[in-house]
Amino acid sequence: MKNKAHILVVEDKSLIYKRLKMILKDHHYSVGSYSPSVEKAIGNINKERPDLVLLDIDLQGDHNGIYLGNLLRKEYNIPFIYVTDLDDDQTFYEGLKTKQGDFISKKDINLTEEDPIVIQTKPHLDEKRLIRSIQTVLELYKSPPKPLIKEDILVYVDYVQNTKDLDNKTISQVGIPFKEIAYFTTNTEEIDEQKTEERKKTMYKKLERNNARAYTWMKKSYIVPNNLSVILKKVPPYFVRISDDYIVNIDNEFSLQGRINGKRIKIADQVLEISDRYKAEVEKRFESLYERMK
Repeated sequence: MKNKAHILVVEDKSLIYKRLKMILKDHHYSVGSYSPSVEKAIGNINKERPDLVLLDIDLQGDHNGIYLGNLLRKEYNIPFIYVTDLDDDQTFYEGLKTKQGDFISKKDINLTEEDPIVIQTKPHLDEKRLIRSIQTVLELYKSPPKPLIKEDILVYVDYVQNTKDLDNKTISQVGIPFKEIAYFTTNTEEIDEQKTEERKKTMYKKLERNNARAYTWMKKSYIVPNNLSVILKKVPPYFVRISDDYIVNIDNEFSLQGRINGKRIKIADQVLEISDRYKAEVEKRFESLYERMK
């Protein structure tokens, strides 16, 4: 049977994560990787955007689930349900401000860590409460409004080998709004003549290791001191990785010029290939963003 939806469980206790994963898979939902912290959750969201998030409040790291709930609502526009031990009134009303889909106490579905045997065999485990809540929220969020994202990324105007060598008047970094960026790439702008001849298509020389290039709609280029895997964890959901060499902005408000036979994408006057490895996620991201235009 085809999976109904993809769900990310953000939960710091691995035993409870495994139990929730088991429940969800029994009901034909696919489940994202273990996400015990906000940072890990954002990385998993950018790898594969979930249709819904089950969100604990007490998490590992500097930020809690309510912080992530705000991000899910304001930036990612992904519906979420709190599933938490913290079922006091103060926590409930604090969570309510993030406009969650539901607020479920772990006690309501008998999720505890103390006795794993009881967790797996208790006959009156109330899964119906959880599953019906998931189904209700997914139905309500079939056509969500487009999120508003206002974020920048700090980039270098050029390679900087040693920032200590710069005088105090030299501008080495600038902030560029994500929406102004057409794509990130590991390629330079210099054609690699040898590889171009060998492969019979235009090939570019590579940047130094762990560096990428941000190219804007205004045809300006900047250096980002991170590889594409790290960048993918930081960018908004309208960026998607299409190959080992490119992460592109597919927001329809800007100069995305379209796709060609589902295998290529034309963006900022360049035709870029979508590799088989990333094709499924590219398709899913297009469906998620462009559904809102209907």
